[in-house]
Amino acid sequence: MKKKTFSWRAFISLGLLLSFLVLLVSGVILYLAPAGRIANWTDWQILGLTKKEWQNQHTVFSLAFAILSIFHLFSINWKAFWSYLKSKTRGGLAKPAETLSILLLFTVTAIGTWMPLPPFSTIVDVGDNLTDSWEQVENQPPVPHMERLTLRDISTRYAPAASPQELKTRLEDNGISVISVDQTLEDIAGENGRSAEEIFSMLGIEMPKASRQGGGRGQGKNR
Repeated sequence: MKKKTFSWRAFISLGLLLSFLVLLVSGVILYLAPAGRIANWTDWQILGLTKKEWQNQHTVFSLAFAILSIFHLFSINWKAFWSYLKSKTRGGLAKPAETLSILLLFTVTAIGTWMPLPPFSTIVDVGDNLTDSWEQVENQPPVPHMERLTLRDISTRYAPAASPQELKTRLEDNGISVISVDQTLEDIAGENGRSAEEIFSMLGIEMPKASRQGGGRGQGKNR
């Protein structure tokens, strides 16, 4: 009985399929996700992953898909592939209408997306509108990306009457574990299974209205 050998072709093909599925799912989720400042502040999650974690999945599996595609190309036999490519190229040149049509379509798509022009801009606008739909005054950070500030930063900039150590004590009184006043709200929230929004509310700092209004779109969408 012939011993079965490991099939790299099957391995690579299955890897491409799984990578494609992850890219498809993560792409749709990121298209629908809120802006980064909202997602990070409220600890937005879907299927147990935050927006940043979905971005990481999308990035890593994009690289995996590219690497597996290269291996798939060379696993076929490069000479056979090159011969196949040349025959298909000659076939394409024998059908100038189809060849020019697809080249024109790709060119129009690239330029239309870059300009931007409808209907390509419409796709982008729909995604932007979906992102904006998550935004409400009550779940916006007082200032953009405040989750990246440390307790020391917050004390210096927004609560000079309270020392960094006092802010740390306020959180500990609420059952929050804080290692250092140089931890960011994001880090503290992650270690305690809370959102940065919840951690900040425990500090009892009243932000000026002007600061809250500045927390809109000035820093970009950070999708």
